[in-house]
Amino acid sequence: MIQQARNGGSMTPAMLTQLRRLERDGKITFYEQCQVTQAQWLDNGWRICCTNSAVHECIHHQRIDCASHTHCERIWLATGSQLDATAHPLLQQVLNTHPLDIVNGLPVVDEYLRWQDCELFVMGGLAALRVGPTARNLSGARATSDRIVPALTKASLSFSSC
Repeated sequence: MIQQARNGGSMTPAMLTQLRRLERDGKITFYEQCQVTQAQWLDNGWRICCTNSAVHECIHHQRIDCASHTHCERIWLATGSQLDATAHPLLQQVLNTHPLDIVNGLPVVDEYLRWQDCELFVMGGLAALRVGPTARNLSGARATSDRIVPALTKASLSFSSC
């Protein structure tokens, strides 16, 4: 449900509208679903290669293959990531000493976003099971801090180290 609510990405609708307008005006070209495998600065621009072999239309209305070498003035990469607490190198030792339930790679933390039996709090995408799909953006950062700060300031909450 979190992935579905995020609609596969983290670009705001307002930003996408601005970029689509620039595309319509012929100022930028989208190469969607292309993974850049190589980028090299040559003279006054970038020469890039992508893994996707789909054919895209260039700014000059000539058809080009995305996987072929393409010359660009600027490259904007909209990146994504797969969150998996079990594969995160920094969390390996924590998982070994303080195991907890994981759902689709996300840790099941308490209401304060605290790792079970441990003085470790999570933010960002790792807090998505408690915070929801906004966990990765600025409003999610605010929501996570609103949960973590009370836990850090309440003397009644006991901690164990991890």
